Amino acid sequence: MNSTIKKKTGLCIDCPADSKEQPLIAKRCKTHYWNYRASLKPVKIKDIGKPIPKFSAKRKIENPQYTIKRLQFLAQPENLRCFIEGCNRRADTIEHIRGRKGFADDWARDNNISLYLDVRFWKPCCNDHNLELERNPEMSQKYQLSKISGNAKIQKTN
Repeated sequence: MNSTIKKKTGLCIDCPADSKEQPLIAKRCKTHYWNYRASLKPVKIKDIGKPIPKFSAKRKIENPQYTIKRLQFLAQPENLRCFIEGCNRRADTIEHIRGRKGFADDWARDNNISLYLDVRFWKPCCNDHNLELERNPEMSQKYQLSKISGNAKIQKTN
């Protein structure tokens, strides 16, 4: 090895006092250095390969509430049909017109009602249009609200 860096040699702090000088890593010989490192951070075998949870702790609490509210919402007579103009199909999903993350306002924050559970921003929707709202920005601008201001989205002009 052609290096200009000299190896430090000396007595290991963990070896017996009558041992000879040898190359050191952090004041220890190679054997004692790696034993010392292994003792600092023991590897937890059970944590290796642990799967990522499908739902957060908060969402696990919200999901049963959401299911009940969703079924009640879609059973109301005014929510039986899709809200998209020209569509007369039965509503089977909910469109969160303001998104699902965060809180709508201070009242919702004080009462711990996230947008996910806030019925004020739900619209009945068929599955086809629900997916189309995710994929089509023009349709999204027409039917959804801004996540920042809560007002209608600004229409882009060419």
